[in-house]
Amino acid sequence: MAINLVTEYQKKLANHFSTTSKTDAYAGKAYNFAGVKAIEVYTIDDIDLNDYTRSGTTRFGDVSEVSDTKQTLTMTKDRAFTKSIDKGNAAEQYNIKRAAEVLQMIDRRAIAPEVDKYRLLKWAQGNGLPEGHTVQKNASPALLSADNILSAIFNASAALSEKLVPLDNRVLFIGEADFVFCKLANVVLGGAQLNEEAVKRGFRGTIDGIKIQTVPTAYIPSNVGFILKYKGATVDPVKLKSLRVHKDPPGIDGDLLEGRILYDSFVLDAMRDGVYVWKTYAGAPGSSSTTT
Repeated sequence: MAINLVTEYQKKLANHFSTTSKTDAYAGKAYNFAGVKAIEVYTIDDIDLNDYTRSGTTRFGDVSEVSDTKQTLTMTKDRAFTKSIDKGNAAEQYNIKRAAEVLQMIDRRAIAPEVDKYRLLKWAQGNGLPEGHTVQKNASPALLSADNILSAIFNASAALSEKLVPLDNRVLFIGEADFVFCKLANVVLGGAQLNEEAVKRGFRGTIDGIKIQTVPTAYIPSNVGFILKYKGATVDPVKLKSLRVHKDPPGIDGDLLEGRILYDSFVLDAMRDGVYVWKTYAGAPGSSSTTT
């Protein structure tokens, strides 16, 4: 581990590029995991209509109990870190490593990217869905290009609409490399709608009324071109996020930095049609398969 002591260098810490969460604004937060590790979500099964009969004692049809389906969502991600800033090292580096700034850097460069990548992967995989249930996908996998990007997005949006998914609160997550094809296709992205904070989060306007959220290409699961989702179709709890500094704890002359986050991400079975994955290859999202 390198501890580079300062001689005549500038009294300023050169920070890495970092970012805030790209997915949090569109994560599903309707369910509360406070005090529990797992929750059970009940969904009323579809009810079919029948003809009304104008005679007899069962004119509305035979009575049957309203049935339901239970989905159990269990959180699994419990992540942590710990670092120290020794007073001696700090003094010989002009005290440029300030604990609060280091915590912020860890949050933006380690925690936020990990959570974003995990959410995108689990949305694409349909995490939490019962066996045999999946999110929507394109029937014929294909790489995205300037020639097919618009039809791919329009078809994905149409697939959601066919399943009665509301038109509002739809967002498209796409890697920066593939977003170039949108610009090459001369798409009008609604630049007037952009503001500084939205741009920082990766919001790049709209296509067909869908919010476009770009992410680093490495965030997108392998075998996936983009993910279109309805905000409420997923459950994305962050049960605990703790970042703290201990001053001069036993055994350390300096600061002890600790952090922990409990989180997970699931697709609601009742709303699984509100997630559409454009597959580029035949392998499962997140796998290393590249066979078409």
